[in-house]
Amino acid sequence: MTKTRKCKYCDQNAIIRLAYANLSLCKKHFIEFYEKRIKKMIEKYKIKGEVMVAVSGGKDSMALLHALNKISNEAGIDVIAYHIDLGIGKYSEESKKIVLEFAKRIGVLLIVSDIKNDLGFTIPEIIKYSNKPPCAVCGIVKRWLINRVAYDLGIKYVATGHNIDDVSTMYLKALLTQDIYSLSRGQYEHMDPMPEIKMVGRIRPQFYLSERENRLYTILNDIPVVDIECPLGKRAVIHKYKVAWDTLLRINPVGQINLTKTMIKITKNLRETERELRQCSRCGFPTESDRLCAFCRLVSRFKSWKKE
Repeated sequence: MTKTRKCKYCDQNAIIRLAYANLSLCKKHFIEFYEKRIKKMIEKYKIKGEVMVAVSGGKDSMALLHALNKISNEAGIDVIAYHIDLGIGKYSEESKKIVLEFAKRIGVLLIVSDIKNDLGFTIPEIIKYSNKPPCAVCGIVKRWLINRVAYDLGIKYVATGHNIDDVSTMYLKALLTQDIYSLSRGQYEHMDPMPEIKMVGRIRPQFYLSERENRLYTILNDIPVVDIECPLGKRAVIHKYKVAWDTLLRINPVGQINLTKTMIKITKNLRETERELRQCSRCGFPTESDRLCAFCRLVSRFKSWKKE
C-alpha cells in the first residue's frame, strides 16, 4: 500500500510531487510555489511597467496570464493580454472565445488581432504557399505580429508561455538532428528590448516550469483552457521528441533543467551565436537576413504564387 505523501510545509496531503525539486506540495503551497517562480523571473530582470502577455488560450499562456495578473501589484507591472485569431476554423473560434471570457473575468485589458483582416490571409491559407512545416509558418507570423503590435503600443516587454518542456525538447531535437542553426540561436529566459531595430523585449516567466505544473495551476484556479488540439500541429515532429523525456526524467528528474542550462552556457560561448540583427528593408522590423525578414519573404511568396 502506497503511503500518502504530506506537503513539505504543512500537514495537508500533497497533491503533487515535484521530483526535480524534491518537493511534495498541497494545493495552497503549490500555488504559492508556482507564483513565486513567476515573480522571481520578473524580479530577476527588473521588469516594470506594461507587460503584454501573448495568450493563445492554451494551458501555458492562460496560466501565465492569471499568475502575472495576480502578482502584478506586488511586482510593479501592468498586464495587457494579446490574442491572435489565426483563422484555423473551430480551434481559433474556441480559443478566442475562451480568452475573451477569461480576460473579462479577471479584469485584464485584451487586444485581439484577426490576421485575415490585419494581414489579408489566415494561417491555413498561407501555409499552402510555403514549403515550411505549418508550425514554422505559424511561428513566423505570430512572432512578427506580436512584436509589431507591442512596438506600436510602446510596450517594452512581451511575456510568452514557453516552458521547460518546450525549451528542453528544442535542444534535444537540435542535438539529435545536428540542427546547428537552432542550437546557435538558443532559447533564453529573457531578451532586452532593442528599440533601434524595433525589437520588443521578451520574458519567459515559465522557463523552468513544466506543462504538468501549468496544467495543474489552471485546474486549481478554475482557469479555462482550449481543449481542442490545433489541427495543423498534430503531426509536428517535435511531439515525438517530447515523449522521450518521459523515459529520461525517470532516470534523471533534473534532466530537462540541466540540459537547458548546459546548452545555454554552451551557446553563449559559441562564435556562431553572435548574430547581427538589422532592420528588414520592407517592414522595418528585426531580421538576421541582409534584406527581408522571414515574415516578409513568406508574404511575398504568398502574394506572388497566389497571382499565378
